[in-house]
Amino acid sequence: MGETGKLLDFLKKSILFQGLPEGDLRKISLSFEFIDLPMGEVLFYEKENSSDMYLVLEGKVRASLFDEHGNELVLAELGPGEFIGEMSMIDQLPRSATVIAEEPTRLASLSRETFLKIIRENPDIAINVIRALVTRLRRADDMIEALAFRNVESRIVKFLVETGREKGLTENGKYRLRKMTHRDLAARVGASREAVTKALKALVFKGIIEDRGNFWLISPDAEEKIDP
Repeated sequence: MGETGKLLDFLKKSILFQGLPEGDLRKISLSFEFIDLPMGEVLFYEKENSSDMYLVLEGKVRASLFDEHGNELVLAELGPGEFIGEMSMIDQLPRSATVIAEEPTRLASLSRETFLKIIRENPDIAINVIRALVTRLRRADDMIEALAFRNVESRIVKFLVETGREKGLTENGKYRLRKMTHRDLAARVGASREAVTKALKALVFKGIIEDRGNFWLISPDAEEKIDP
């Protein structure tokens, strides 16, 4: 499948363009430009004034916040078929997060002016945009709830179970997850590296996480076995 064909396939499955005739999607696909990001390269920075929207075609990016000491909080990780940058495209305010390529990534970009033209020609897309924003808002609510009411052990378990559920890798009925550094895990659960190291040791001691060298094993029902 050629690049334009792959983009068209993603657009058909995208929440933003659901329900549009294939002919319209083909025209829309011609409005995108392609971008390649090496691993570790920044797509845009928090508070940057830019308004393009991006569709991930290959690879993965993460949206993060950083404090003045360089500590990172990962808000979302986005892979093939997912959009990023739609908030600034809609409200024209500065970017709300920094977006970084976690691996070599290919994206398709769409300018704000082009997207507004597409909406004027296809008003149903506005409803799809609202649905997409509500989905992002619910994810943000989940993160706020975890940061406000869960301890570090509970946040780690929640993250690992959700990651295992998404990846679907199992061993003896448990999720099998490749280990990440304590710093990377800390960025995903909103804690310091030291707190994550301490919490992981406790979770392994309690048998909630099994340490298998380069992998962790965790039960799908692990959240029920730990106090929040």
